[in-house]
Amino acid sequence: MMKKVFVIEGEARNKEEALRITFQKLYEEGFVKESFYEGCVEREKRFPTGLDTPIPVAIPHTDSVHVISPAVCVLRPKKPVAFSLMEDDSRQAEAEFVFNIALKSNDDQLGMLNKIIGTVQDEKLLKDAKTMSCSSLENELQRKWTDQERRSNG
Repeated sequence: MMKKVFVIEGEARNKEEALRITFQKLYEEGFVKESFYEGCVEREKRFPTGLDTPIPVAIPHTDSVHVISPAVCVLRPKKPVAFSLMEDDSRQAEAEFVFNIALKSNDDQLGMLNKIIGTVQDEKLLKDAKTMSCSSLENELQRKWTDQERRSNG
């Protein structure tokens, strides 16, 4: 179960900087351990997370051993950031959103990935998300994902 959604903006020249920005927010808020950043970088090398959707995104994450409490940090970079594609690491997606997932249980990963995939397939929401305030987007995602959890658990 996901506890909190953070939406932030930042300047990232590459995927490592995007991962660092999202890690810093999650770490400052007490959701992940110091090892979370390196875990994400190493996992991204082995299992890329870029998706070449109509509005390209990346969904980095790492093992639950690096997580204190479940959360997602969404980065809206000032310029798109290149992430290798999930299905073909020789190609890249210029991610306009980076959804960094911190989950306490590896079992929760599939459910959260499905929620995020549903969100990135909602082209209208992502188009609107480009111009929404961070707090409005944060509230929208928190509501959307929490409602999905309630429906699937109830």
